Amino acid sequence: MANKGQLTLRRKVLRWFFGMVAVIVLAFLVDSGISRTAAGRFDLLLNDNLLCYQTHKAIDAEQQAFETYARAPSEDNRAVYEQACAETWRCINALPFDYTEIGRERYARTWNLKNGYEGYQTYRDALLLSDPGETDYVERLYQVFEMQEALSSYALRLAYATLEYSEQLYRQSTSFFWLMPVLFAVLLAAVVGSAVFFLRLISRSVLKPLLRMTDAAARIAANDFSGPDLPAEGPEEVARLTREFNRMRTAAAENQLNREALHQQQLDRLELEKELHYTQLEMLKSQVNPHFLFNTLHLISCMARLEGASVIDQMILALSNLFRYNLRTTAQQVPLAQELEALEDYLYIQQMRFDGRIVCKKQLELDPQAVQLPSFTLQPLVENCFVHGLAHREEGGQITLRAWMQDETLMLSVADNGEGMTGQKLEAVRRQLRQGQHSGRGIGLGNIAKRLEMLYAGSSLQIYSRPGHGTAVQLQIPQPVSEEGKEKRYV
Repeated sequence: MANKGQLTLRRKVLRWFFGMVAVIVLAFLVDSGISRTAAGRFDLLLNDNLLCYQTHKAIDAEQQAFETYARAPSEDNRAVYEQACAETWRCINALPFDYTEIGRERYARTWNLKNGYEGYQTYRDALLLSDPGETDYVERLYQVFEMQEALSSYALRLAYATLEYSEQLYRQSTSFFWLMPVLFAVLLAAVVGSAVFFLRLISRSVLKPLLRMTDAAARIAANDFSGPDLPAEGPEEVARLTREFNRMRTAAAENQLNREALHQQQLDRLELEKELHYTQLEMLKSQVNPHFLFNTLHLISCMARLEGASVIDQMILALSNLFRYNLRTTAQQVPLAQELEALEDYLYIQQMRFDGRIVCKKQLELDPQAVQLPSFTLQPLVENCFVHGLAHREEGGQITLRAWMQDETLMLSVADNGEGMTGQKLEAVRRQLRQGQHSGRGIGLGNIAKRLEMLYAGSSLQIYSRPGHGTAVQLQIPQPVSEEGKEKRYV
């Protein structure tokens, strides 16, 4: 157990991590607050100056439009004039008019401009409604021009006042901005100092003990168990890990001699098992001698022929051929024609067994002598059709064997119209094939699939089935590419 005053490694890491996060968040909040404050002030200054400039520009544009319309009245000039008046009115109303925000000087200038423009509007509109032929029309027209000049002067003085206010505000903010680098430097130093302290803590508490254990583990891997136990220092988790490592090393050192003795015993046992296996094979060879088996079957066949039992004679010959093929074939790959020849003997025996109720139909769209497949492939596939699909059907059935070429791949299909499998059973069989499992009795689908995978890159074994519609197994076996083989395969 750790001391009450001692912090565990996890608590230490969490405490310093959250401390660093707090410092970084504080720096971010201060930076964001300063940035928002500065941006808000500068946006306000720029917006106020822009409004003053737009107002002065609008008054000048209205003055020009009024002069043009007064000298040459027309619908187009009137439309331009009215649009200019509307723009001037919009700009004046958009000017800030809060005494607490803009100050006394700007408020007075803005008030003069607003009230002056309202009086100017009344006098201007009255002039435009009067008859140009009146005696005082020209004098009143020049008075309107003078009022426009005064409004332009008001707008210009307001712009100057706004610029002065902006300059004062900028100077007040400048002193605050000078403090920002100092503040950022302090925050940066705090973050860097926290990071350095955190790294030193991790190095002293975790890395050094782990490096010591790494060196000791390398010596153990080299069967070197010398040296004292490692000191259990640092946080409780690291100390507990060190103590467990010391116990493991002690146990490994104590068991090293036992492991060597056990290894020698295992070698002796394997040698004995090898000798026993060799003896069993020799005994099996002596018991099932191919010559003895063939001679016996031949003798039985001759006796059946002498007795006039021709069917028994043919069955014994077929069985003899099957034994001869199975015992004498040592090649991993054989031509399809050789597999078909051995299959004929098997089919003859099965047709005798099922009294001709089950027939096998072959559809060969290639030259069977020109393509290769793993030995002992067709007979197990056809046997599955007999045993699992058609054996229990009194009405019999049909097995269809089809072979064709698809590009440079031999496509081989063995199908029956027997009982089929449910979806659950089919999925279980497919899962066993994917996992490389098979029953272990004879040569099954798992065995064939495994040999296909080992002998042919890109090969596959697929199985399809439906209840009451039979089962089909399809093999894809890539063939070696050769021009002579191409000519023979495609017939």
